[in-house]
Amino acid sequence: MDHIPRQQDGNDLPTVLAEYGHLAAQLPSASRRRAEALRARLAELDVLIDEHIARLTPQQ
Repeated sequence: MDHIPRQQDGNDLPTVLAEYGHLAAQLPSASRRRAEALRARLAELDVLIDEHIARLTPQQ
């Protein structure tokens, strides 16, 4: 499986969302191998997005 390098240097929420959108847009035309790598990176970004949301959401 290919490694998908980070598209942006930052780890802030807008940067992570931009990278997610950029990579997700590549999925329809990606080869099977590239799609696997894209999905793996998207899963990593999902975790980062969840962490950002958790920090923004008030705790009860």
